[in-house]
Amino acid sequence: MRLSGLLSLTLLALAPAMPARAQTPTPPPRSAVPDESWSEPGQPAAEPPPAPAAPPRPQAAPAEEVPSPIPDAEGWEAFPGASNPAPASPPPPPSRAPPPPSFDAPPLAEPPRPSRRVKAPRPPRPPLAPNRYGLYGGRSLGSGHIGVGMELGFPFVSARAVYGVLEPLDLGLGVDTVYGLMTELRASARLTLMDSDNASLAFVVDGGHAFFLRPADTEDRGARYLSGRRDWNVAPGLVMSFQGDSPRAWRPYMDVRALMAFDMDPVQRDPLGGRPPAWKLDAAVLIRLGAEIPVGEKTSYAVSLGGDFRSRSTDAEFMPTVSVGVVSTLF
Repeated sequence: MRLSGLLSLTLLALAPAMPARAQTPTPPPRSAVPDESWSEPGQPAAEPPPAPAAPPRPQAAPAEEVPSPIPDAEGWEAFPGASNPAPASPPPPPSRAPPPPSFDAPPLAEPPRPSRRVKAPRPPRPPLAPNRYGLYGGRSLGSGHIGVGMELGFPFVSARAVYGVLEPLDLGLGVDTVYGLMTELRASARLTLMDSDNASLAFVVDGGHAFFLRPADTEDRGARYLSGRRDWNVAPGLVMSFQGDSPRAWRPYMDVRALMAFDMDPVQRDPLGGRPPAWKLDAAVLIRLGAEIPVGEKTSYAVSLGGDFRSRSTDAEFMPTVSVGVVSTLF
C-alpha cells in the first residue's frame, strides 16, 4: 500500500511537466520512480512505468518547406519547454489589375462639372422713336395729326385740342377757367413760319368770349383782376422753340403775345367821370417761358412760367403766372 501511494503521488507530480517535455525532445529520465526496495526487505523492486509516447510532430508539406529562421542550438534554446518561433506569414497575393476597357461598351458618363453660369448677352434695344411735336412750340403737328393737352396752375386751368389742317397750319379749340369764377371758350391757330431740325418759329393767335360768374359792378379784385380778360379777348403773337438732336430732347419755348381785351359793358368807377362808353379796349403784354419734356414717343410734360404786363388802372400792373401739365399727340 505504501508503494502504490508513492507511485500515485509521483504520477500527479509528473503530469504538468508532460506537455512541456513533449514539445522539446529530451532524453528520458533515469528513473521515474525512486527505488525504495532497500527500505522493505523481501519485496521486489518496483519497475518504472513506461514513458508516455510523445505526440507526433506535425510535418510541413514536402513541396514547400519553410526554413527555420533560427538555427538549431545546443545551448539554452534546447532547454525543455522552449517553443519554436512561428513561421513567417506568406506574402499577400498580388492585387488583380482592372480589366482593360472594352471598345464595344459605351464610355462612362463623366460627372457634371460645376460651372459658373454665364448670362447670355441682352439684345440691343431698338432705337427710340423721336418725339418732335407738341402744342406750345413753334413746330406744327402736320396734316391729319391731332394733339391734346391740359394745364393746371395760377391763375388758369386750361384744356385744348389741336388738329393739323395743313402741313404748316394747325387749328384748335380750348377752354380757360379761373377755377369757375371765369370761363372762356377759345379758338386758336398756329402757322409755322420757319422749321429746321432744331429751331422753329410760328405765328399764333387765339381768342374767345369769356363768361364771368359775377357782374363787373359787384366784383372787386375778382376774376377780371386776376385774369386780365374781359368779354372778348384776342391774343396774337410769336412762338419760338428749340430742340436738340436726341429723340427725347426737351423743347424749350418762348411765347410773346399782345392781349387785346374788349369790355362790352364798362363800369364807371369815378363818380364825376360821366357816362361810360359803350365798349372799352385795354391791352397787355403776355410773356411765357416754358418747356415740353418728352416722356414717350407721343407724350410730354409741360411746364410754364411767365407774367402779364397790363395797362388798365383797375388791374394789377404785373400778374405772375405758372402752370404744369401734359400734352400728347393722338396720331
